[in-house]
Amino acid sequence: MTEDSPASAVPAPGLGTAHERLIARIFQHPLSHNLSWREVLALFHSIGSVEQVPGGAMELHLNGQHQTFKPAHDKDLGPEDVISLRHLLTRAGLAEGTPAPAATPPTDLVVVIDHADARIYAANPDDGASPQELHHFQHSSDRARRDADPDETWPDDTRFFAEIAQALEVDGRIVVVGHGKGQSNATDHLMAYLAAHHAAVHARVAHEITSDLSHQTLRQLLAAARHALQPALLSAGKTAG
Repeated sequence: MTEDSPASAVPAPGLGTAHERLIARIFQHPLSHNLSWREVLALFHSIGSVEQVPGGAMELHLNGQHQTFKPAHDKDLGPEDVISLRHLLTRAGLAEGTPAPAATPPTDLVVVIDHADARIYAANPDDGASPQELHHFQHSSDRARRDADPDETWPDDTRFFAEIAQALEVDGRIVVVGHGKGQSNATDHLMAYLAAHHAAVHARVAHEITSDLSHQTLRQLLAAARHALQPALLSAGKTAG
């Protein structure tokens, strides 16, 4: 496939010939210099999704993977943009010559967080099986300092929040279940960090729940999170009752 090969501006639904031609141009060697943003955005509107984020940047989403691109100043992609696009397509399982994988539905996540650690679970329906823990992050601030003055020293461990944010960089809604009040409220610190450093993740937090974690079972916490994500169903159930 050469740089002169034609490509459709608006790919047809599914991985058709136009999609294959455009993907081949993205992966071609030497690097293509005539890939237009219009073509790429049309591709992702068809097989994935496109999200505008604060500051004019764009996030391209495909099969649970995403990549943020800085605001475009030209109609064509620059070399760094093409490389980033290749990486995104490869992570999503869609490289030159491979069929498009079936789209996976977004996964809603629940973050259970306190001053000591954070655990992330999928907000799956309760089928009786043990809840699946996807990630576990421990807060690593110096314990002696935190015990001496917890209100001042606890939020210092930004690595803790950065690890959580990275784990949440998938499609789907998020519920944060936290414990504590004031400066010791873990949810407040996490939300402030996300707002400052991960605006797209922050925007997907659908609900924040404050709970006494020591007096609630994990099943109860996850049930509360699922209910928070389904207000319409809850209202219907109350009306029916």
